[in-house]
Amino acid sequence: MNVTSLETFSLVAPEIVLVLAALVAYLGGAFAGLRFGWLVATAGIVAAMSVTRGQAADAAFSAGIAIDPFSTYIRWTVLALGLLLCLVQSGDLFAAAVSRGPGLHRGGTCEEAGTFLLLLAGLSLVGVAGDLVLLFAGLELVSIPTYILLGLKRTDARGQEASLKYFFLSLVASAIFLYALVCLYGIGGSTDLGAIAARLKAESTGRTAQALLPLAIGLGVVGAAFRLAAVPMHFYAPDVYEGTSPGNAALLSTLPKVAGIVVLARLLAVVGPAASPDLLWRIVVVLAAVTMTVGNVMALWQSNLRRLLACSSIAHAGYLLVGIAAAAAPSISPRLLTTGGLAATLFYLATYAIATIGVFGAIAYLGHRWPEWTSGSGPRPPREEITLVDDLDGLSGTNPVAAFAIAVFLLSLAGIPPLPGFWGKLALAISALEVDGTAAIELGSRRAWFVGLAVLLVLNAAIAAAYYLRIIAAMYFKTTKRGVQADGGLSAGVAMLVCLVLVGLVTIRPRNLLSAASRAGESLVPHAAAPSAGVSETTNMNMAASR
Repeated sequence: MNVTSLETFSLVAPEIVLVLAALVAYLGGAFAGLRFGWLVATAGIVAAMSVTRGQAADAAFSAGIAIDPFSTYIRWTVLALGLLLCLVQSGDLFAAAVSRGPGLHRGGTCEEAGTFLLLLAGLSLVGVAGDLVLLFAGLELVSIPTYILLGLKRTDARGQEASLKYFFLSLVASAIFLYALVCLYGIGGSTDLGAIAARLKAESTGRTAQALLPLAIGLGVVGAAFRLAAVPMHFYAPDVYEGTSPGNAALLSTLPKVAGIVVLARLLAVVGPAASPDLLWRIVVVLAAVTMTVGNVMALWQSNLRRLLACSSIAHAGYLLVGIAAAAAPSISPRLLTTGGLAATLFYLATYAIATIGVFGAIAYLGHRWPEWTSGSGPRPPREEITLVDDLDGLSGTNPVAAFAIAVFLLSLAGIPPLPGFWGKLALAISALEVDGTAAIELGSRRAWFVGLAVLLVLNAAIAAAYYLRIIAAMYFKTTKRGVQADGGLSAGVAMLVCLVLVGLVTIRPRNLLSAASRAGESLVPHAAAPSAGVSETTNMNMAASR
């Protein structure tokens, strides 16, 4: 039986720092007149990073807290993305590029910053959870602050509609996932994930396991699908993205996906191929194929910029599931080119999140269109946010830095070499092709399923390039109609530039991030990684070609 001790609190010290920073933001705003909550949030995240860096790298487990390369990778991913999202969310905390006038909303409220810090603490707890109770509590600590942020940021009818849609669907997803956890508890007789995995390995043919395991897998995948915005839990995304702010849209595009991947990875580690040789990978293969196709086809018809990016987010959820499917179906042949499906998914998750935050950071920075004056003496018309792809027409002439950054991010999301998105899609495709890589391709065989999935991934990447290039063409090959004010705040512009630098660094040297993802994947699901640590020689040669 696990007993909470000082060691347990030391293992979750970064999360405790985030909660303390949230309390400072709340209490400072309520009683001390603190107005710059996002500065407190930034300082809290930096402090949590310092504590994480000072922790021992050795594996540790105490009272349901598991510290290993996987949880460390997730924790660093959460903190890094949180720091970038702080800059986007803070809006006009710093001086705006164009004066915004009196009476307008000022960013950086303490209640928003404190709630955001609690969300990060919950997501980080999900990453280190080794217990069913802690895993569910962490997921709820992600969901509840998300409702609040959606409600706080926009008080108009569309914003409240977006908040309510996400709220009700999240309740359904949480209930479904809770049933999955109940089934796992019934199988293992314990809330400890390691104990459940050991029980399944020893008694995978037992009557209880045979009855409850398919139900647990199905419900768990559906619960994770909501957070990934994957089919069939995807339909909320376009409406919610359109009705909320660019900062919240960036948050919804990235942080819930991290939670969804962690849930699927933990489910994979517990269930394992021994307990479920075919069910899990078949479900995830179908889900990946349908999700990427539906997302890309929906995006082709969108003229609203945020709805287009929401559909793009759905498609990328499908790409991420390709690696999970490959990890759930370990190859019986030796791996030659990559370190496994889970490592490919973790690598792609990081590259996708950086580019996506960069796009929304640029949209937040650009802010509003220039108003159309009906008469010289009339009142100033209301400001209109950038909503359509056509609003970016001619951006390269009026704001070349933002246009260049958006183009780089979109090309990376499209998978154009040598940008990080290309290496991520390549790793995902190879992980699928390596499943039973030496076996003959026969109709209905596992090898045929994954070859078809890899081909579908490539076709969907080509489809996605069409709507990404449409945005780039609008910025570079069309004339400006009204232009943009670039009044969204310099902090969002800083986030855009930081993401641009990170994309450049990963483009120049992707090996570091891929090696970290490989270690993380191998620590959680050993069969998802190659026998040797690090990146294989063939992959190293491919990576070296980009430098």
